[in-house]
Amino acid sequence: MIYMNNTPKSLRSQFLLDPDIVFLNHGSFGACPKPIFDEYQRWQRKLETRPVKFQTEEVFTHLENSRRALGEYINCDKDDLAYFPNPTHTVSNLIPSLNLNEGDEVLTTDQEYGACDRAWVYYAKKLGFKYIKSEIPLPITSVEEFCQRFWSKATPQTKYVYLSHITSSTALILPIDKIVKEAKVREIKTIIDGAHVPGHIPLDIKSMDPDYYTGACHKWLCCPKGVSFLFVRKELQEGMQPSVFSWGWGEEYDEFKASTQLHSKSRFVNIFQWQGTRDMSAFLTVPASIEFQDQYDWDSVRSRCGEMVLDARNRITELTGLPKLCPDDWLGQMATILFPMDDTVAFKKQLYDDHQIEIPTMAHEGHTAFRISIQGYNSDADVNHLLHILKNFI
Repeated sequence: MIYMNNTPKSLRSQFLLDPDIVFLNHGSFGACPKPIFDEYQRWQRKLETRPVKFQTEEVFTHLENSRRALGEYINCDKDDLAYFPNPTHTVSNLIPSLNLNEGDEVLTTDQEYGACDRAWVYYAKKLGFKYIKSEIPLPITSVEEFCQRFWSKATPQTKYVYLSHITSSTALILPIDKIVKEAKVREIKTIIDGAHVPGHIPLDIKSMDPDYYTGACHKWLCCPKGVSFLFVRKELQEGMQPSVFSWGWGEEYDEFKASTQLHSKSRFVNIFQWQGTRDMSAFLTVPASIEFQDQYDWDSVRSRCGEMVLDARNRITELTGLPKLCPDDWLGQMATILFPMDDTVAFKKQLYDDHQIEIPTMAHEGHTAFRISIQGYNSDADVNHLLHILKNFI
């Protein structure tokens, strides 16, 4: 296969990003290439040209094709996938279907994404189950250490494990395969938040074999905003219920049997796919996004970006003398780095307002920490500019 030019300069021209900003924060919301955004608008125009026919007939075939492409990409059955706007939305929809009762426990870590944390805490208070956090002190040194610390708070009451595949604030690639394997031995079901995974690191659902897995396609797969998915193992789908009831729900009830719109052979797909009037266009760009990355040999892009992340982290930690939060092989295209500043808000604002550098900052054990995300459009010059500015803060 002949690939397109994937140098940072070439790829930068493919994205809509402001050229005046050193954008080292792809991990927060992603960025969409121009051809994919054009594809997104093409679908929107088809919708607006024939709104009724598109929404009531055509869109379901297009959604099935999109789920098929996604299923092939992450190695699972398309009928075990449903689209959602984001993993936060997905987790909030999933929890009520888990049949958690008073006294049950869900085991997680203190590294989870805050928005999803809120959903778990809310439902724990409402339903009476316990949301247990294993503390993972940083720096982490080994997979064995992580697994020991994580499982230390498991009990006979632990019904589910909920864990990020890649943590958001600390950018750690967690040993999910080992966790899932051990959970099966303990007869504990697994819920994996892979918001940062598709397009970032390889994902093979059949090989991993989780019970539930949610991932975002608008981050590292570079779809337009609002494209995520939920995978659910077939035998767990029957009892699930949506938070929004619409035309795809109700076939099991006599009063709705004749009027339920069954556009898929999968009940799971039907109940989550149609949830009132909404624009499905972003979901339909998944095949084009996968193809875009294939055309630009994204495996080599990811490898280059990963090397840049490690080099940047090495140079910054040499500058500060502060420890690294994890070994190199725990990182992909992101790294969170400790930095000696007290005011995280002022630090972030100054970097952006005075130096046009976009990165997220957070507090960690008395230090400011910031996360860098390097995508194919980032160059050595972007990293060098960041390093030059950071030296002025030391």
